[in-house]
Amino acid sequence: MRAARLVLAAGEPRFELQDLADPVPGSGEVVIELVTAALNRRDWWLWRAPDTPTPVTLGSDGAGRVAAVGAGVEHISPGDEVVIDPALHWGDDERAASAEFDILGSPTEGTFAERVVVPAGNVHPKPAALSWEEAAAFPLAGLTAWRATVTCAGAAPGRRLLITGGGSGVSTFCLQIAQALGAEVWVTSGSDAKIARCAELGARGGFRYDDPDWPRQLRAATGGEGVHAVVDSFGGAGWEQALRALARGGVLVNYGDTGGDEATIPVAELYWQWRSLVGTTMGSPSEFRALCEHIGSSSWRPAIDSVHALEDMDAAARRLTAPERFGKVVLRIG
Repeated sequence: MRAARLVLAAGEPRFELQDLADPVPGSGEVVIELVTAALNRRDWWLWRAPDTPTPVTLGSDGAGRVAAVGAGVEHISPGDEVVIDPALHWGDDERAASAEFDILGSPTEGTFAERVVVPAGNVHPKPAALSWEEAAAFPLAGLTAWRATVTCAGAAPGRRLLITGGGSGVSTFCLQIAQALGAEVWVTSGSDAKIARCAELGARGGFRYDDPDWPRQLRAATGGEGVHAVVDSFGGAGWEQALRALARGGVLVNYGDTGGDEATIPVAELYWQWRSLVGTTMGSPSEFRALCEHIGSSSWRPAIDSVHALEDMDAAARRLTAPERFGKVVLRIG
């Protein structure tokens, strides 16, 4: 099989298309012949990290057809059209992942290849209404968004949410899921064009996060109340403003640190306003099943920025970091 292997990390990545042996399923495993895959911020983080071992096949998202099943696998057959839950070894506790938790795509070989082997429990039927590109786009970002937006932020009718970084892969899922569940959604972005695109997806409105006055503007737009939850991927200096945007008793849900991995906040903004801070990464198997059921019964579709061939992995990687990108970058493989 062919795989787009990362051969140079710790800076500008370099990928090579290599021929590898086809994977063989072990007991309880399934081999997927991939039709599509998708890039995530996690891939960017891995190819920039100096300790990422190379060569390696990155990629956490994938959709395709079952090619082979290992011993003991039931209810999955060759030819089934499936998507992959990229959260490995979550465990039995819904509150948090186990110590063995991992994500598909380094050190476990990932989906930027023609075939991949995964545990059978991580294979789910492809939502019939989705195209192959849409099916590959939703697993990692959609699962992260589902847990952050539904489990942690409580998206539902009567709830008002702010999604930071409107236009990124995960934030578009947060917006569309919350809006579909009846919540009122606002966004922040550094781009007026992206705010306008978010409004097309159902956002009530948006604010420039490079304007230090945006929390006051948000409170004014919400009758002085603020939002019940902020779903944030920025971290860093953005937390102080995010807390000021919350209503009394609100929750700041964080799943990333693109704006910096350290934050200083006024503690009184927590205890004096009965606010809380929740961290989250990915989601449980039951949350992935709920996400698939939701997508299968909803009219919204994943936002796709661009589609590239496996041979154009370098171009896809560059597009992932393009400032004007809106939505997911997808690879067409089969």
